[in-house]
Amino acid sequence: MSASGCLAVAAWFFWFVIGSGFLENPKPNQTPLDSAKPALLWIQGSIALLAGLFLLLVARRQFASNKTLILSMENEQQRYGRVSRFLHWTIAILFLALIPMGIFASIIPEGTEYRNAYYVVHKTLGVVVFALLLTRLVWNRISKRPELDPSLKPYERKLAHGVHIALYGMMIAIPVTGFVMTSFHGYPTFFFIWELPPLWAPSDTATIIWGTLHKYLLPYLLYIILGAHILGALKHHFVDKHSAAFKRMVG
Repeated sequence: MSASGCLAVAAWFFWFVIGSGFLENPKPNQTPLDSAKPALLWIQGSIALLAGLFLLLVARRQFASNKTLILSMENEQQRYGRVSRFLHWTIAILFLALIPMGIFASIIPEGTEYRNAYYVVHKTLGVVVFALLLTRLVWNRISKRPELDPSLKPYERKLAHGVHIALYGMMIAIPVTGFVMTSFHGYPTFFFIWELPPLWAPSDTATIIWGTLHKYLLPYLLYIILGAHILGALKHHFVDKHSAAFKRMVG
């Protein structure tokens, strides 16, 4: 599922986004930082492709193995259970789709036929991710997370714990700031066919403040934190040879 999700995002980017021509002729920039959006989409599309191929390789090696992977619903001492794995990869794939989709929607020129449809899908995914994240937090209280690899140094344990907390904070803050920004802008929030009208009166000042958080500050912080999380996992597996660390979620 995770490999298919990453490859689907990559296919969407390399087939549809590039073919749209909006990377070369985007909507006029609102701030100087908007000029970086086409490059960000290229980076995210390429990462989705590489991640999909890597996860496909992991899945292929697991299928080729004679070992049968038997997982319980709840987490075990050394690895995550089915529920945690489903929530982890579903949230990860939806977030991987949510970010480039939001960036692409923001560069689609005014008057394009499907522009509003992208915002509806983007907002719907945001609500879904927020709900799944709350579910994951509740599940973490019900089923204790596996212990970190005992070979990790004390500073590595603190760093891993800090990155996890920061990731949860980002995944909560980004949907919330997007919802508040949308409301202050006078636009509704969508969840499939359900429409939630703005909760506050329109305010240009509040829209700018919350929009700065949602569109610029938080996403760039997320790139750093998410990059640290991924690089840390790869380092533990390939450099430190802590094979159990990676297998906690995929094996």
